Amino acid sequence: MTQPILATAPVTGAPPTLPRVLCVGGEPRVLDGLALHLRRRYDLLTATSGAEALTVLEENPGVAVVVSDMRMPGMNGAAFLARVRETYPEIVRILLTGHSEMESAVAAVNEGQIFRFLTKPCPAPALLAAVSSAVELHRLMT
Repeated sequence: MTQPILATAPVTGAPPTLPRVLCVGGEPRVLDGLALHLRRRYDLLTATSGAEALTVLEENPGVAVVVSDMRMPGMNGAAFLARVRETYPEIVRILLTGHSEMESAVAAVNEGQIFRFLTKPCPAPALLAAVSSAVELHRLMT
């Protein structure tokens, strides 16, 4: 009597692709903190200014989410996120800012049409939940 042949899923050998997230901020400690919480779950890119981040976006297609600090050298988060919205409307935008920057944050919401607004210091669970929701929104939009 012969045994039935069991069907198995093909093995491709390719690891699953992680969603790509870009974190932008002028303070290395803030970027290090974001990276600490996000690097295991996402293909993480970082930049220390808005201008550098725009170059990173140009050179790395497929970014799903941008997390930007409000205070950065040369270009603040509101201006940067507005540029991202104009050039890459499919990228979901998150703003990270201090409590004292509310007026600037309102500008970022209006100009950059951000998805979430997070305040510093941002607890890890809140950051992870916001980025996860942003990645899901990106999947639905693309």
